[in-house]
Amino acid sequence: MMNLLNPIRSAAFAISLIALLTACASVPENGNPSSAAAPADRIETQKRPLAPTKPFAEDSLYQILVADVALTRGQFKTALDNYLVQARKTRDADIIRLTNSIATHQGDAMAILESAQLWVEVEPKQAAAHRAALQAYALHKRPFEALEQASWLYRNENDVEAFLAVTAIDEGNKQALIPRLIEAYRAIPLEPDQQATAELAVAILFRELDDLDSAIATSQHFLTLSPDNQRGLLLLAQLLHQQDRVTEASTLLADALQRQPDDRNLRLQYARFLTLLDRPQAILQFELLREQNADDQQINYLLGLLYLNQGNEEQAIALFQQASRDSSMKADAQYHLATIAERNGDLTTALEHYQQVKFGRNYLGAASRAAILLAQGYGIDQARAYLQGLRRQQPNQASELIQLESNLLVSNNQSDQAIKLLSSGLQANPTDANLLYARSMVAELQNNFALAEQDLRALLAQDADNPTALNALGYTMILHTDRSEEAYRLIKRAYLLNPGDPAIIDSMGWVLFVMGRAEEALPFLQKAMVILPDPEIAAHLGEVLWFLGNRQSALQTWQQGLARSPSHPTIKNTMQRLGADPSNSQIINPDSETDSATLKQPSPTEPNQ
Repeated sequence: MMNLLNPIRSAAFAISLIALLTACASVPENGNPSSAAAPADRIETQKRPLAPTKPFAEDSLYQILVADVALTRGQFKTALDNYLVQARKTRDADIIRLTNSIATHQGDAMAILESAQLWVEVEPKQAAAHRAALQAYALHKRPFEALEQASWLYRNENDVEAFLAVTAIDEGNKQALIPRLIEAYRAIPLEPDQQATAELAVAILFRELDDLDSAIATSQHFLTLSPDNQRGLLLLAQLLHQQDRVTEASTLLADALQRQPDDRNLRLQYARFLTLLDRPQAILQFELLREQNADDQQINYLLGLLYLNQGNEEQAIALFQQASRDSSMKADAQYHLATIAERNGDLTTALEHYQQVKFGRNYLGAASRAAILLAQGYGIDQARAYLQGLRRQQPNQASELIQLESNLLVSNNQSDQAIKLLSSGLQANPTDANLLYARSMVAELQNNFALAEQDLRALLAQDADNPTALNALGYTMILHTDRSEEAYRLIKRAYLLNPGDPAIIDSMGWVLFVMGRAEEALPFLQKAMVILPDPEIAAHLGEVLWFLGNRQSALQTWQQGLARSPSHPTIKNTMQRLGADPSNSQIINPDSETDSATLKQPSPTEPNQ
């Protein structure tokens, strides 16, 4: 089975050492020392007059004046080059600070590091110098030197955020670095009242290492030293949640709230845990949060989701409308207002709300629904024009928006136009994995196996271990060729890479059946059906059951699929081809427990070659 909705993505994620604890919902969000470039107009040239404040050698004076003029003209590279030379030569603090600012603006990593190091040498008691050095070492992924700067800031400025910042480790280096960082944190000479925070850092590092038991034990030890520390309480609660100990986590926070009833972050996380345990109580906690934080639109939004889940659309709408006043909440709130309106048949209002979603996790979903509504109400040309307008507004999401337009064309029986659109996108970005996969799927619908194979092999040339592409190529081979052995090798490889994907499990079962190995195929298809009761999987499972003589279970499986998709062509064609009589079975409710004889089977074992 091919997953038509699963985009192929190949991305590497690097976590900066200066990222703070905002990655975890249970940890309060705090601003971290930003290493982002400042706009040009924020470089404060007035901090140092154009004329130097102390005597310099003549050649230095000339070069400084050249840099000053370049800076005033916006010629930042020229300014940086000249200032950096003079920062080294004069060791003037004003010049060094300005050099660091311009280097940050320009994103010049080496200049950032050198100027920060100079700054600390020249002004060793300046917190700003140590923060610049912390950022620089983080940028260069030098955590132990970053920790030196962070510990200075903690000892001298009580900057807890800087001290904990170094706990965010680059993904590729965790196993090697974290044990050494734990030792480094514990070796820092701190005052007794500061020592506990080192244990908090160690707990965070254990979590980064996925050693939850050690993280929990260390967090608990930290809380014996600092029992009301919000960050420690939230961290421990999250760790317990990660071990599916939600009741313990909620009890921990409930006890903390007895001592700190006005702590927003503790109550917010407590309310979130209650959504998993007791929805009415969660609503009560969110209502209390609203009383304590009347203008907090995040709370309004979350409470709106709860009311929506409870079926209280009126309350949900009112809360989402309030949340929309906050720019950070607007996109998500508008999306849910749109879905409510669409569900109630108010398509005009739904369209208006969908079009208000300008960014965020629901952006593409909103764009897709808006295009569908436009196509229904005004024709496909209007819908296409809308999506094309979005591409001009959001060129960084052009690939995804092209896919949406392609899906729209396919659903309107214009697959030729979809191929043209995807091909034009690939002309601009020949290696775009999402577009290659999308075109291969449309090509397969057109029975153009040559193009489908070409695109899928192009994907595999970029990423040989892409399970989605491996599965798609193998499954397409089954449908369009007699190359079942090659298809089996591709699908088996996909299965070994991602054994939990129901589409791949289905393909594994189907290729085994095509190869005449029906008994081996059955448990794969049964498992796929349990995970994802999809009509195409139902068609495959039913045929294998029919072949093995279990006709009643086969009919029930097909009817289960038809209950979800009454006109599904694969099931209909399969039943017709096999001469199956649907009147001999009962329709299975797709939301009820499935026939145990059909589905509750042991997991498949890895097939032999």
